[in-house]
Amino acid sequence: MLNAKSKRTTKTSKGRVRDAPVTPLRRVVIPRPDVLHNYLEYKQINQYLEYLANRYPHFVQMYTLGLTHERREVRALEINWMNSENVELSPQVREMSPPPFVAATNGRNNAPVVQVGDNCRHTVFIEAGTHAREWISITTALNCIYQLTERYTRNVDVLRKLRFIIVPLVNPDGYEYSRTKNANWRKNRRPQKSSKFVGTDCNRNYDIFWASGSSKNNRNTFKGDRPFSEPETRAMRNILERLSPNLLFFLSLHSYGQSIMYPWGYCREAAFYWRELSSLANSGRSAIKSYNGREYRTGSISCLTKRTITGSVVDYVYGVLKVPMALVMELPARDLGFQPPVEMVSQIGHESWYGIREMCKRSYDLRNQINRSNEPQLPRPARFIADDTNLNGTVNENGTPVTEEHTAGGDNNKTASKKKRVKRTMRTQHEAILKMQKNSKQGPQPFPAGLFPRQLASSAPPIRPGLTRDRRGGGDGAILSSRGKPPVSSTMPIGVFL
Repeated sequence: MLNAKSKRTTKTSKGRVRDAPVTPLRRVVIPRPDVLHNYLEYKQINQYLEYLANRYPHFVQMYTLGLTHERREVRALEINWMNSENVELSPQVREMSPPPFVAATNGRNNAPVVQVGDNCRHTVFIEAGTHAREWISITTALNCIYQLTERYTRNVDVLRKLRFIIVPLVNPDGYEYSRTKNANWRKNRRPQKSSKFVGTDCNRNYDIFWASGSSKNNRNTFKGDRPFSEPETRAMRNILERLSPNLLFFLSLHSYGQSIMYPWGYCREAAFYWRELSSLANSGRSAIKSYNGREYRTGSISCLTKRTITGSVVDYVYGVLKVPMALVMELPARDLGFQPPVEMVSQIGHESWYGIREMCKRSYDLRNQINRSNEPQLPRPARFIADDTNLNGTVNENGTPVTEEHTAGGDNNKTASKKKRVKRTMRTQHEAILKMQKNSKQGPQPFPAGLFPRQLASSAPPIRPGLTRDRRGGGDGAILSSRGKPPVSSTMPIGVFL
């Protein structure tokens, strides 16, 4: 009996070697890191993105945007529910939907689809990790990815309206250095030419009034040798420029100011569509407050930070690329620091997602009320000298270099000569809007009644020209607060997006 069994086994073994069909390859199983309760390493972050692209290939795509100085990849994740390969859509909807990506000629690197037509602006772009020490911004971006992928059944209403491009870690070199060497490191890790210093602040390296930024290479806010001198900012520029016709809402995550801010950062003038931006920011503020009671401040970047910030990604996206809506979300909080305790990671991530999701919905509702093509010319920073066609201000009308005088409260305002300083004139937001509308060719544009709180009659006492209702020229959160009084948190300065 044993011999018979062995013979059958031998025959079966031989037959299997000769005649058995080839077993199809199984999909690679990628372990899932714990993204909700930990600060992940760079490799773990990439592992999680690969895990999602492998698990949800019908609506999740991963892209490599570029390489850093230390040869790390800057990756983006696209979450595109409405595409022609999503098997969960009906055949009719799939036929009307665009392809999920554009195949590259080399067969390796694909690119997101740039859609055309009247209804093409429905993409939300979220970036985080620009500043190395702000670990909580990275985990919050990963939480957004988690909610839109592993919990997509709870967010199908948002996914049906919007496409998401999320870059959870813009500055991987600085992040890894912050994790292993210096927890307070802020910049990237590319050495500066002809200097012993290392690193550039990527949030000062974008080409919008770049010349007005800090030129001291030993500072945390060093702007770089030239606009887009850093591989991280070039990688971001390439995808932002490519997708700019489709972008509806851009959100930059930072910490730790507990505020939601909108342009401008480089000057104290009000953006032309500040009412819509304020409404968008306050929708996120209200959602977070209703979720757990945490109260964010809202206002323009320059007002809430009490200084001007040139060359930032938000001003670049809003001012140069003309994306309809762009905000900065400063996560909580001063008492928690840039790296809150691990037990707080999940709570901050979830509460932030409630606000982000509400702002995404609100941006979709506001999409038809913003037309950036009819805006007046961008306002200039104080004492700015440049040709009207040149945004970075490196040359004047005859092509010669321009000498900048930093008197607008910028990063290096302390080094400006006292004789060249001019007295700042604070204008109210209402006065700034009237000035912009007067310079516009079409004149003031009417707004739907009741949509924006500032159009309603105010019960607050009248104020003197040149002051806002907080009597200090503060942010918009003070104007929109109840009974015309500034919230308690509005007295706390912000020193984190700087």
